[in-house]
Amino acid sequence: MANQTFSSRRLALVAGLVAAAFAGSSAAAGFGVDATAGKRTPEAVPAGLGHSYSYQTLDFPGATQTIIWGLNDFGQMAGQYTMPGGVAHAMAYRHGKFEALAPDMLGTNFSAAGGPTDEGITFGGYADASGVQHGFTIHKGRFETVDFAGHLNTNVDAVDGCDTILGVYWDADKIFHGMLSRNGNQTPIDVDGARDTYPLGLNSKGDSVGYWDADGVVTHGYVRRADGRIATLDVPDAARTAAFAINDRGQVAGYFMDTSGRLHGFVKTGQQFQHLDVPGAVATIVTAINNWGSVAGEYFDAGGVRHGFLAMLK
Repeated sequence: MANQTFSSRRLALVAGLVAAAFAGSSAAAGFGVDATAGKRTPEAVPAGLGHSYSYQTLDFPGATQTIIWGLNDFGQMAGQYTMPGGVAHAMAYRHGKFEALAPDMLGTNFSAAGGPTDEGITFGGYADASGVQHGFTIHKGRFETVDFAGHLNTNVDAVDGCDTILGVYWDADKIFHGMLSRNGNQTPIDVDGARDTYPLGLNSKGDSVGYWDADGVVTHGYVRRADGRIATLDVPDAARTAAFAINDRGQVAGYFMDTSGRLHGFVKTGQQFQHLDVPGAVATIVTAINNWGSVAGEYFDAGGVRHGFLAMLK
């Protein structure tokens, strides 16, 4: 899920993408390409050759942008929205309706939410008046702030029903490090050789996913098993990959940049990748997958406006 630093990096990337789309360019300026990325997995399935999806646009009423960060098995979602002239605020989507999330607790600074879990736990991050970011969880109306001890900023990116929190911290150097907190015990997560390690998704088996990079620019996805083993996950022939979510069936969802600089969603089932593109979008980013195989995320239209979406299997 987003934090202020993560969002600013990706906004800069997408700004270049949208500018390239308007210019009719086949590549967006400034995108780093790793010639070795995407060569570690055997099979990719373009959109239309795998599962078929039905897409639904989701826009918070009156907002200039909507992003979905979480989706559970009941079709409930969470994310963030931005009103004209405002900053991003956490929101939830339940029973076909949007609602601002905990405005009395999250305040008027940046906030974003993921989940809810099937147990009803919503989580995320918010900035205080000084710009320091804190994680949070909300369950049955109880709001709790989460700060990883000894670190400046915290974001909660996933939780389960057994008091496990997966998140990220960063200090003044703005380098991301993962953290797994269970029953008060904190386990750092850093991919070997990485500059940044950013966990983003967790399933009920304890498997997690995220991205890592060696230079702050070219990203690779990864899967971390419950026993601590970590393997890189790159979409074949992609310039960059980020894994955002993993369900209990082991399906991994996220997005990748192709060699022409365009962003596409993906779902990995077994050793097979399927690409996802919202019809008419110039960029598609998948951020969530539930146990039914439905996915959610955001897309950019030709005008550069960000919309949330839900894609359900037909």
